[in-house]
Amino acid sequence: MNVRATNCMLRVILFGFLAACLGACATTPVSSSAARQAPSARLLAFQERFSNTTATLIVTRDEGFLGGGCYYSLAINGSLAARLDVGETSRFYVEPGEIVLRVGRDPEGKGLCGVGQDEWTQRETLLRAGEFKYFRLSIDGNGKTDIQRSD
Repeated sequence: MNVRATNCMLRVILFGFLAACLGACATTPVSSSAARQAPSARLLAFQERFSNTTATLIVTRDEGFLGGGCYYSLAINGSLAARLDVGETSRFYVEPGEIVLRVGRDPEGKGLCGVGQDEWTQRETLLRAGEFKYFRLSIDGNGKTDIQRSD
């Protein structure tokens, strides 16, 4: 085998190894106390506490390389509530009752960040007056978003 063929084969093996490593990565949870507060410009709804009976959702996006170049969106009861970056957290004040949370790619994303904007994950939760619930926005090794309790 000549040197040129050997170099080409080494590159293919290295590229395959790197692709496998990156493809298997998923995001890593970060506590809401350690996360950065999302800037107010990307907090779009549910930011006003309107009474003592308001329930509070605290949503924190995981850290990690996967999806790190794009914002991911959170919708609450059908309203776009936030566009979150890696390792950011935010609070949302909602009326008690059944709450529908939906996460996915940012609908304002362009280029590669616009791919898969129609793929969302949805979860429901029940909140009582004055209750706080913590959730994490994660992305698995296949790029699928999820939102789950993180107490």
